[in-house]
Amino acid sequence: MKKCSVGTHKNCVELVSGDFRIAVTTAVGPRVIGGFIGKSDNIFKVLPNREMKGVKTGFKLYGGHRLWHSPEAAPRSYAADNEPVRVTETEDGVLFENDPEGLTGIQKSILIESLGENQFRLTHVLRNCNQWDIALAPWALSVMAPGGMAVIPQARDPQGYPYAPDRSLTLWAYSTYADPRIVYGDKYIGLKQDPAATGPCKIGFNADEGWIGYVNGGVALVKYFDVYDRNEYEYPDNGCNVESYSCADFCEIETVAPLYTLAPGDECEHVEVWQGIAGLPAINNEADIVKHIEPKLL
Repeated sequence: MKKCSVGTHKNCVELVSGDFRIAVTTAVGPRVIGGFIGKSDNIFKVLPNREMKGVKTGFKLYGGHRLWHSPEAAPRSYAADNEPVRVTETEDGVLFENDPEGLTGIQKSILIESLGENQFRLTHVLRNCNQWDIALAPWALSVMAPGGMAVIPQARDPQGYPYAPDRSLTLWAYSTYADPRIVYGDKYIGLKQDPAATGPCKIGFNADEGWIGYVNGGVALVKYFDVYDRNEYEYPDNGCNVESYSCADFCEIETVAPLYTLAPGDECEHVEVWQGIAGLPAINNEADIVKHIEPKLL
């Protein structure tokens, strides 16, 4: 395994797929702390190593990409991941796993495999190490560098069944539909990151095309995931399978799996396939997305 450093994060494991390179810290986590597409800067935001305000669990944001479990609640969601992870080289990739969280009894792991052609597969696993059942949904969050825009596709059919809704947009209590960072279009919804913002904004959506992306500085990260039948599976947060949070420091693109009830010893997984896209012009609106990003999607 090749080692590298990202800022103050030393002894990271480096994985490469074409012109897309990622770095996974071994000191905490599991977390992907670096992402570089071609000659880009780090596509992820790396945050100062300090405890999050208002949370008394020892949790630190760190930045990068992490695995959580939904629905969000304090203190449960904010279990600290400040200890080194076990790193195991497998036949197909590298597995990063922690010990069960003392706060929740849940063990987290991420298996990362290089697929070639600027793509990675990340298999996120939550295991119930308690002596009782628990209900949760795997939740994969990527903290992106400032200055870009999250892109969410709308799975709509203007000629479809006209007597029932086909999509829903969810906002959190601190958000407003009038926030200028939200970009509304016929095919896509965007959420911009603005360093001058005075407050956060979070939106969620039932993106049944199965992807969410973030464009910034001429490159894009697109995260693909499986979509499950809502007649058989329940999603948290009013049925959201993608969510995006924007504040003055960063923007998050998040994918959410359905809710599972895990018996003791059981586990559930959530798979993302990452695609790195380079050579993009500035992306500001839906017309730009259609012209420059759509042709490059998997």
